[in-house]
Amino acid sequence: MYTVEELQQQNQDIADLSQVLQVLVENPQVRGNPYACDLLSKFFDKVWMHLVFEDKSLYSDLLLHHDSEVVKIATVFHDSAKALKKRFRKHVKQWCHVEPLKAGETDAFQEEMLSVISDVMRRVKSENDEIIPLVKRLQQQPIAAQ
Repeated sequence: MYTVEELQQQNQDIADLSQVLQVLVENPQVRGNPYACDLLSKFFDKVWMHLVFEDKSLYSDLLLHHDSEVVKIATVFHDSAKALKKRFRKHVKQWCHVEPLKAGETDAFQEEMLSVISDVMRRVKSENDEIIPLVKRLQQQPIAAQ
């Protein structure tokens, strides 16, 4: 199992990559660029592994907690991870295999990719603001109270 500090480092890595990718995705000329695709693939792997880690360790512990409020918070985060994984996988697969836009076309896909990156960034912020403090608080409680 990862430590809270490792979770925080994963979140920082994902946030840093999100900022770079947001700039790249806003520039339609880099679509299909092998370096941009490699970076997006790295980002996908980091996010995917982070979400898998959460599923298998962090949320499984929180979902078994005796406090119904903790279970409720964990359930919301767990369910949002499933939706994010599905949406994220679809866009990453398509990003490097999209036909170039014709002059005057709007790029709905680009907007959706930016939305996915924003969703990842919001999730990282929520984890840092809600889940990590919750886990730290629960770790400080005496075992008899759990």
